[in-house]
Amino acid sequence: MGFGEEDLINYFSRGKYYVPKEAMKKLNQLLFKELGEYCQICEEDRMICVLSPMCPRRILLKVRIQSGAIKDDLPKFCYSQAVNNLKRYMKKLTTLYRPLDELVYNKDFIDIMFPKLYDRFLSYFNKDIDKIHYLIEQSKVPAEKFDFHNLDNQIFRKIINQNKLIREGTFIYHISENLLLIWYEGAIFISDFSENSNLTICNAKHDVIINLKIIEMVFQIYCAQFGIIGHSILDSPKQIFLEMKIPLSQISQDLLNDESSFFSELIQFLQEFFSEIQISQDSDNFMKVSIIYQNVEHFLKRNNLRPLTYESIYSIIKKINGFKKNNNNN
Repeated sequence: MGFGEEDLINYFSRGKYYVPKEAMKKLNQLLFKELGEYCQICEEDRMICVLSPMCPRRILLKVRIQSGAIKDDLPKFCYSQAVNNLKRYMKKLTTLYRPLDELVYNKDFIDIMFPKLYDRFLSYFNKDIDKIHYLIEQSKVPAEKFDFHNLDNQIFRKIINQNKLIREGTFIYHISENLLLIWYEGAIFISDFSENSNLTICNAKHDVIINLKIIEMVFQIYCAQFGIIGHSILDSPKQIFLEMKIPLSQISQDLLNDESSFFSELIQFLQEFFSEIQISQDSDNFMKVSIIYQNVEHFLKRNNLRPLTYESIYSIIKKINGFKKNNNNN
């Protein structure tokens, strides 16, 4: 077989060879030139760009953004179509594709979820969060505040069960420091208002989560979605303790007998992500599942552990929910 794309991919990804500096410099120049020409050709035919963009799900927009591009650096028409597609998705209209792990700039996302409030959001973030809550309460936006330090899971039950008292399109939001999390029909959206970021990840699923604060927020909101008591402690910028509790009275007895493989399957799954796992019973007759996650790349590699993604956190909590009688598999 001749030299092909897979050979080049393996050359860069396996780390088997040292890539000469001059070669990398030249490859970067060629890639940048090719990317610019590729996007230009796509944008020049508006019909193609709207209905059948040359890159699947406009993935090259994400590559540009993650590489450090500002909004003015992006193919403007293509980006406008990505935002429009997201807007239609949030309104449950027909879309070209379902946004998944998609990046947009905060202003474009806030304008969709909180119309006309972006400028005031920006002025109050990191300064006076209470004013942001007040702005949302006074607006006509169907948003419900979530505070995992003062937990009320009933709003999730009402939304999931489509309670008649809940307005159509209601979503749940939580603000922590410079992060805004939105839960909408099970999908997660996170806007980062820190100085070195101005981005929102939309319908977050498969991206690896680097920020442990985001892991904590996602963990807590998924626990609330499933009606599980969640407890979290940020031990350090690189380590987080997570705990899930279920009353023993809610656990299906079939899973506790010797013939059940549920516990072994659960532990086997958790061992893909965590080196420290403990399952116990406390004095209040709760079953506790405690885990410690270390967000250190060399530690994860050395112990053959997978990094946490939004989807893996969801899957972990869903498996814990499987202990319950008549569990709600959202």
